[in-house]
Amino acid sequence: MKGKAFKALMSCLLLLGLLPWSASAETISESVIYGGGPFYAGGTDTMNTLKASGFTTVMLWTIHVNSNGDLVYNDQPVVSNGTYVGKASWPAELASLKQAPTSVKRLEISVGSWGVSDFQNIKNLVATQGTGTGSILYKNFAALKSALGVDAVSFDNEDLYDVNSAVAFGKMLSGMGLKITLCPYTNVSYWQSVKSQLGSSVDRVYLQVYDGGAGNDPAAWSSQLGMTVMPGLDSKTSSGGNTPAQVNSRMSAWKSSAGIQGGFIWYYDAILNNPGGGSAADYAAAINSALGAPANGSLTTGGTVSASAMGSPSGEEKEKAFDGSSSTKWLIFTNAGWIQYQFGGGASHIATSYSVTSANDFPARDPKNWSLQGSNNGTSWTTLDTRTGQTFASRFLTKTYTFSNTTAYSYYRLNVTANNGGAELQIAEIGLYP
Repeated sequence: MKGKAFKALMSCLLLLGLLPWSASAETISESVIYGGGPFYAGGTDTMNTLKASGFTTVMLWTIHVNSNGDLVYNDQPVVSNGTYVGKASWPAELASLKQAPTSVKRLEISVGSWGVSDFQNIKNLVATQGTGTGSILYKNFAALKSALGVDAVSFDNEDLYDVNSAVAFGKMLSGMGLKITLCPYTNVSYWQSVKSQLGSSVDRVYLQVYDGGAGNDPAAWSSQLGMTVMPGLDSKTSSGGNTPAQVNSRMSAWKSSAGIQGGFIWYYDAILNNPGGGSAADYAAAINSALGAPANGSLTTGGTVSASAMGSPSGEEKEKAFDGSSSTKWLIFTNAGWIQYQFGGGASHIATSYSVTSANDFPARDPKNWSLQGSNNGTSWTTLDTRTGQTFASRFLTKTYTFSNTTAYSYYRLNVTANNGGAELQIAEIGLYP
């Protein structure tokens, strides 16, 4: 990416919440989150954050290609001599991204960035060894695909605009069953040539509209490349970037002017470093709502909410537990109580998992013991799942629970019988999943 320094690996990551903007379930858009070190070091907590975020694609940024063909994820060696040598748990962690309940449908790796020599090294390796099954490029990317289960490779070529070697590289990857995506910010003629020669192997173009590409017009690039691009913006930092509201506004404008159907955010590391600027879920919602698609997968859309207690503070009413946002919450002035959701239009659904997200303050208010119940008349209830001794290690932490169920219910109720010691009970968000 243009003008971005590599980030140190992150630890102590927070799980974030669900969509803060409401959206129609009728149109499916694509929203992409780029991320670096946290996607490698963050473990299961980070994967769960991404699954609940609303983003439909996770981009592993970035894979560097050394002169000998070794593949390095930022500063972590991951493939050498045709063998995966990265963190042993990483393949399974990444595989969990697509396991329901989740918004993530696609996993990509990005190759290259600004100020590196990755595509020069690729050119040299193509020239000396080619791209056949015996070449080190083929062996190493085949090993990476097998280990990580990626769906596509994105070309973030900012160091060498050589068409022939990029096309040879792309054809090699396509032959492995991988899609190719392009991530330009300048030099449109180069990208036109690469896209033309790779043909249908290229299924997305991610256009950088920040830093060196800040003046880019998605409509113009779409026309020049013959494909509707997916523009990307940088998240809010202390020195610039875009808030979720600004992302929502700009994506909405580009939908009108360029007909975009997707967009991306650069990048998760910066979001973690500046939590006051908005969560990953906030940025996913900004894109998804602008383009008309919810992505968190929860069944709770368009229904009616009821609760055992009235008198919640203004802005913290029962409906806030199902509004898709971890930045809001339901609060009652008792240490126990129930909240239920009735599907609209007389609908019923089979749910087999649900999520509970902790709110912004006071862990003592978090639910501790509860039962999830189902009903088709709002009077007779069947207990589907019971949990005791639950705690939430951080604020905005989403925990997901699965259970066996083959019955479609029109009502689902979370009956909390105890919290973690406070005088009030609060929950930021509840999700229900098929």
